[in-house]
Amino acid sequence: MAWTGREAPETRRRFDAAQLRGFTSAVLQSYGVPADDADIGADVLIDADLVGIDSHGIAHLPWHIGYAPGFESGVVNPTPEIKVLRETPVSAAWDGDGGFGTIVCHKAMSTCIEKAQTSGLGMVTVRNGRHFGAAGYYAHMAVEHDLIGMAMCNAPPIGLASGGKRRVYGTNPIAMAAPVAGDTPFRLDVATTAVAGGKLEIAGRQGKPLPVGWALDQDGQHTDDPFILRKNGGLLPLGSTIATSSHKGYGLGLMVDILTGVLSGDGSGMFVPRGQNLIQGQWFAAWRIDLFSDPGEFKTSMKQMVDAIRDVPPVDEVERVVIPGDPEELARADRSLNGVPLDEETIEQLIALGEQRGVAFPAPVPGGGA
Repeated sequence: MAWTGREAPETRRRFDAAQLRGFTSAVLQSYGVPADDADIGADVLIDADLVGIDSHGIAHLPWHIGYAPGFESGVVNPTPEIKVLRETPVSAAWDGDGGFGTIVCHKAMSTCIEKAQTSGLGMVTVRNGRHFGAAGYYAHMAVEHDLIGMAMCNAPPIGLASGGKRRVYGTNPIAMAAPVAGDTPFRLDVATTAVAGGKLEIAGRQGKPLPVGWALDQDGQHTDDPFILRKNGGLLPLGSTIATSSHKGYGLGLMVDILTGVLSGDGSGMFVPRGQNLIQGQWFAAWRIDLFSDPGEFKTSMKQMVDAIRDVPPVDEVERVVIPGDPEELARADRSLNGVPLDEETIEQLIALGEQRGVAFPAPVPGGGA
C-alpha cells in the first residue's frame, strides 16, 4: 500500500461523529431495534465513516435494503431469534433469522472472542444473514482483546469470472486484524473484486467516471459508467485482467463464497434466491497468539515489520509507503477532530429519513466544508 499525499481537498460538509451516532441509533430504535443493539449498530456504521470507508457508513442507512428500507419491508428483523444449529467449544453455526446484520455479526464475533479466550480458537458461521457493514470492524474487535481476528461475507454476484462476461461472485470481502507492539493494529479490509461496489455508489453520487479496470459492460467492454451494475455490467476481479492476474482475486472471491456461503449452509451466492433480501453468509474467527508463539514476541516482530515497510522508499508520485490500517487511522484522527464529510445527496436522504422517523438530523460542524 502507498499514500499519495495528493488527495483532493475536502469540500463536503462535515458532521460530528457522536451526533451522527446518536441520530443513527435513534432511527434504528424507531424501527424497533432495542436501544443497546441500536447503539452497536450505529457504532458499526459511524466507525466506517470515521476510518474513511464512506461506502459502508451512514450513507447506507436511508436507502440500502439492509437498513431502513429493509425494516420497512420486513426483510430485516429488528429483534431476531438467533438459532444455534451446531456448536463446539471452538465453533458454532448460526441462523441469523434475518436479523439486522451489524447486530447479529457483532454477537457472532463476540462469541468467537469468548471461545478463543477459553479454548484458544473461536469460529462462527452465520446463514440467513443481512448486510453487516464494513468487515474490518469485526476483525478489529478481536484485536481489542489481544487476539488475531478475521471476518468475511459473501454477497449477490456482481463480480465477473476471470476472463468471463458473467457475474459469478460478490465483492466478497476479506478482513484481518492483528496487534502491533506500541502501534496501531494491522487492519486489512479488502474486496476481492477490483473495487467495492460502494465505490460505484460514491462515484454516482459525485458524478464522477470510473477508472479503467474497475468494471465491464454486458458486452465485456471496459466502461467508466458508475451506474453500470444497473445495466447488467459487472465488476472485474481484483487484478482486473488476465494479464494482470485477475485469476487471483477471482479465486479469493470464490474462497470467501465457500467459507461464508457453502460452509454456512446458505449455498454459493450464485444460487441463493435472494430477491430483494440480500441474504449474506458470514464467517468470523478469532484466535490466541499463544497457541503458536509468545504474544509479546509476536507483537514486537510485527512492530519491526511494519516499521521496516514504512521506511521503504516510495516511487514517484507517492509520498510514502504505508501499512494496511494507516490510512484508516489518519482518517479517524482527522474526522474525529473535524467531523465526518458527507455528500449532499446523502445529507438530503438522511434529513428526509429523520423527518419520516421523527428524529432531527444534526447540523454540520461550523466551518466544516462547503
